[in-house]
Amino acid sequence: MTDQTDPYTTLHRDCVLADTLREVIEHLGANTGLVYLLADDSHTLRTVIIGGAQPTIYTMPEHIDIDEPYATAVAYRTGTVATAGFATTDTSSPGMRLASRVPFPYSVISLPIDTDHGRLGVLTFVWVPPRTDPLHTRDMAWLHDRTDTLARTLDTLADHAVGMRAGAKPALLPFYRHTSTPPADTNIGWGLPDRPGSAEVSFMYQLHQLAAELNEATSVSDVMTVTRHRIMTPFGATAFLVHTLKDGRLWVAGHSAYPTTALRLLHGAAATGHRPDAHALHTRTPLYFEDRHSLLERYPHAVDDDLEATAYLPITLHNHPVGVCTLGFPHPRTFSAEEQAVTMLMMDLLGAALERATLTENARQLAENLQKKLLPRHLVEVPGMITTARYVPAPSTAGLGGDWYDMIPLPGGSISLVVGDVEGHSIDSTIVMGQLRSAVRAYTAEGHTPGITLTRANRLLSELDTDLMATCCLINLDTTTGTAEIATAGHPPPVFRTSDGVLTSPRLPPGLPLGINPDTPYTTTDIPLAPHTLLLLYTDGLTENRPLDTSPYTRTLLTPPPDTLDHLADHLIDQATAHHTHHDDIALLIAHYEGPRPGPNRRITDIHFHRHDLNAVKSARQFITDSLHTWGLDDLIDDTQLLTSEIVTNALIHADSDVDLRLREYPDHLRLEIHDTDPTPPIPTPITLAPDTNQHAEHGRGLLIVDALATQWGNTPTGRGKTIWVNIDSRLSSGRG
Repeated sequence: MTDQTDPYTTLHRDCVLADTLREVIEHLGANTGLVYLLADDSHTLRTVIIGGAQPTIYTMPEHIDIDEPYATAVAYRTGTVATAGFATTDTSSPGMRLASRVPFPYSVISLPIDTDHGRLGVLTFVWVPPRTDPLHTRDMAWLHDRTDTLARTLDTLADHAVGMRAGAKPALLPFYRHTSTPPADTNIGWGLPDRPGSAEVSFMYQLHQLAAELNEATSVSDVMTVTRHRIMTPFGATAFLVHTLKDGRLWVAGHSAYPTTALRLLHGAAATGHRPDAHALHTRTPLYFEDRHSLLERYPHAVDDDLEATAYLPITLHNHPVGVCTLGFPHPRTFSAEEQAVTMLMMDLLGAALERATLTENARQLAENLQKKLLPRHLVEVPGMITTARYVPAPSTAGLGGDWYDMIPLPGGSISLVVGDVEGHSIDSTIVMGQLRSAVRAYTAEGHTPGITLTRANRLLSELDTDLMATCCLINLDTTTGTAEIATAGHPPPVFRTSDGVLTSPRLPPGLPLGINPDTPYTTTDIPLAPHTLLLLYTDGLTENRPLDTSPYTRTLLTPPPDTLDHLADHLIDQATAHHTHHDDIALLIAHYEGPRPGPNRRITDIHFHRHDLNAVKSARQFITDSLHTWGLDDLIDDTQLLTSEIVTNALIHADSDVDLRLREYPDHLRLEIHDTDPTPPIPTPITLAPDTNQHAEHGRGLLIVDALATQWGNTPTGRGKTIWVNIDSRLSSGRG
């Protein structure tokens, strides 16, 4: 209830302002009207009332500095009418606009509010899309009359001590259509046409849902999924494409149902002005083409994408170009003023989400690269032993952790297998892990038993400036005798699977974790291993502290194991990470002890090539020839040479990496392994969300040769990259027998 001793308040002022806005908007057909009053700092114009159609009213600038080159500020400074965006007008200036953040073309007119108490502010009206003609003389006269009437009313209120400075926040006055038959092709599908406000609220609903889902997106792939569901689909588009700008080129970040042939031409192309998407990005102005003909009229060299109508929407962040989103439609369509406004509001949200997701992925990738640099560069192989390993960071961390595995060759054909876990998921955990791994390697290489090695590592960790503790399991295996020397420090014991499928876990003194008591001694336990025993060393992320008899990897081992260690390791990781159930890092090391049997399976040879060695492929082919001739397997030289050439060439060109090549003979097959430092699989991962296939991948053709000649082949991730392994049937070789 209004205080009768103070009959005039700022509420009366705002109601008068709102009535004026409504009257002018309805009379002149503007989309939006704004009242700016001077703020307390006497240098800023702030909105008091914003009225008009949704969602356009949400794109209007809330405050403008009086020195800026925008129509509102010009009208306040000069005391005259200022316009911009009309087809012809004497007072329009090419540099004059409403504000730089308004994301679509418009016409604007601003009139100063002059009273006996001085210039109070500005009335501004906006048309979207821009008017093709200026206001008629009679309309301008009517507008001046309404502004003068408003000024006299405000004078009266000011005489009664009503404040004329802008407050902290504007009042919004949404206007809704009252026609039951909207113009053809305008906002079709948005709300109900005979319900005023339904379309406008439907626009804002999609905008709200987009914001909520983008807030939950943690990767660029997640952002692209949200884009498909909340931008492409609601607008009735059948395809979308998102480019990001980097080094003057536009790179495809994601797409759905976009023609593959067009993608190949657009991905990585220079962001020059002859491209509509690049033009929209550089000018920060969205481009809407109702049909293919209108697009080609303006951009005759536009890529043929089998689309009819197209919208090119610039994505900016902090007024800097980030990328561009392209929406494609199979039929001609118009884009209403409301649709143009809401798409650009969506681009504001998309730009921030893309930047956040990209930074998160970059930080995670940096952390994972740091982590992997501290893991073994490649797997160690010794006669009588086959190994494979996996490392998977926890999904909820930034890629930092303290889990590690290691394989250390020892004199006399022995090998040391190590798995450890430094607590925590931080940069400190990773640093301590690197220090501890180096210490264990050094003490083991000196010839110490596992117990002595852990005793010394514990003392070292206790002396480091850290409060972190660690667990570790260490096995020294003599492959000539089958004797395993084992010691643990608070770590889960290894699991053994014998050739007849029996699972055992040796009873070992548990020992305290490293770093608790510097004087803790650790003991070594000797255990004989039968030939064809599988050894599994792991960190507790694989089991999430579940009992041994119910853990996924145990159930897997109780069934007939996969045909290769790599398939077994992949299956164990898949089981542990299904449905994102793991919350900790996972380090897994699997070894197959073949037994101390003499024979051809003990023959192993390897060679290393530098990434810039121009003769690497030729040398690799000669290495294969010499090795197989020495082993009496001349019949396998041609096929093995061809396989080696394809994979080594791929590693040198696409991975840009040093290459390690290893050849190992088994009783019934050869195993070729080629290691590089690029973790990317040899078959490129699709960037599309739709089930499109890239049939033009240049580095996929050689894999067809590999697939044709190999008995089996696959890709194994390692600590610092990947290993492409190939099995070649050798039973038909004339060198056998």
